Amino acid sequence: MRTTIQATSTDADVQDIRTARRLAEQLKNMQPGSMGYRITLQKYKVIVDRLGYDPIS
Repeated sequence: MRTTIQATSTDADVQDIRTARRLAEQLKNMQPGSMGYRITLQKYKVIVDRLGYDPIS
């Protein structure tokens, strides 16, 4: 999976993309519906909202 970083991205955007990738990996290894899964998913959604797009899809 590759992500293209736009030319106008900031350092904060790059960090958000890294964090999104880390959270996505954690979600893959978690049991859906668990409390930890829901919390991690919420953190992921916040990053997607901040970026304006889903960097993983």
